[in-house]
Parts: sequence; C-alpha cells; structure tokens
Amino acid sequence: MAARWSSENVVVEFRDSQATAMSVDCLGQHAVLSGRRFLYIVNLDAPFEGHRKISRQSKWDIGAVQWNPHDSFAHYFAASSNQRVDLYKWKDGSGEVGTTLQGHTRVISDLDWAVFEPDFLVTSSVDTYIYIWDIKDTRKPTVALSAVAGASQVKWNKKNANCLATSHDGDVRIWDKRKPSTAVEYLAAHLSKIHGLDWHPDSEHILATSSQDNSVK
Repeated sequence: MAARWSSENVVVEFRDSQATAMSVDCLGQHAVLSGRRFLYIVNLDAPFEGHRKISRQSKWDIGAVQWNPHDSFAHYFAASSNQRVDLYKWKDGSGEVGTTLQGHTRVISDLDWAVFEPDFLVTSSVDTYIYIWDIKDTRKPTVALSAVAGASQVKWNKKNANCLATSHDGDVRIWDKRKPSTAVEYLAAHLSKIHGLDWHPDSEHILATSSQDNSVK
C-alpha cells in the first residue's frame, strides 16, 4: 500500500460497526475493523465496493486485533476480547475462527505476532503474565513470563527474535524469552501510564514510548 500513496483522501463510513480496534494486513490489501457483533473486512483497493462481515458471539469488545505480518500467513489475524484470543482465517472472501487461545485469567491488554516466526504470538494481560503462543499447538503457552505487575503493551523486537518489551504503568521491561523467570532490563521511562510502545525497525537497541504524561521518548 505504501507504494500507492497519493494526495487523494478516501472516506468510507461504517456507522454501524462501533469498531474498537483496526489492523491493515502486511500486503496492504485488507483492513479489519473490530466491532461488538461483527468483524468488518474492507478491500482497500476498492473500499467503496462494500465490505464483508464475520459474525462474532461475545458480550466483550475487541481490545486488540492484528494481521499476521508474514506474506505466507497474511490471511490470518488475531483478535483479543476479555481473557481470550480468537485466531481468524480470511481467504477468498470469507472468514472463520480457526482456534482460540485461552490461558489468561484477566483482561488481555495487547498482542503482537512475532517478526521472525509466523507461528508465534505474544499476549499481555492485567493478570501480570505475558504468554508466548505457538499457534500449531494452542493448548497452552510455550513460554510464560511473570512480571508481578500487569502489562499494558507488548512488542517483539524487530531485529532480535528472542527479545521483547512490555510496559507496566510508566515502566518498561525488556525480556529474553530464553530466560522467562525475570526481565533482563528495567527502564523507569515515564511518570504516567505508557499507552504506546514499539521497537526501531533497524536497530535492536532502540525503542520508543508514548505516555499519558504528554511525552514521547
């Protein structure tokens, strides 16, 4: 999609969606809008030609949704609501829930697909655990990181397959998934809650945070 940027603004309204989360796939072809009753799939090459819907049965809003970032898995996306994550498959104009990840005991706050391994997904929760899942075996997490405090954000490092970061109120913890018992680094980053966290695309040692204290670092 980046190759097709122009000065044209395209506005398409989804007044009935009540969407709480959105994600664009890695090919720039589809966006998913996550509503309470339906997931709306929009063809970005022809946004005015209508949209497709996937029905969902839940009293909980979707907190986070993300397409798989790997070309060969581009038709998969994950959506969290309350304590569970549903894995969806979208292909040839129709979608369905493939499987569900259940392990957290409190609300899931964030999720992120692994940059290097298309089968791996990480979830963070208010229950103080960060779980790494292998979607080939969804019975339980493959790695459990215990943070003592609940995490609001989780992001994989884009250059180091073993490294990830989580935010806890105003602090950041850096983890090595091979050493799950404790974080390898603690950063007292902000005075208020961190709402945004991401790694530099080209350097494994640089990350950015944004916080309710009105600062980005």
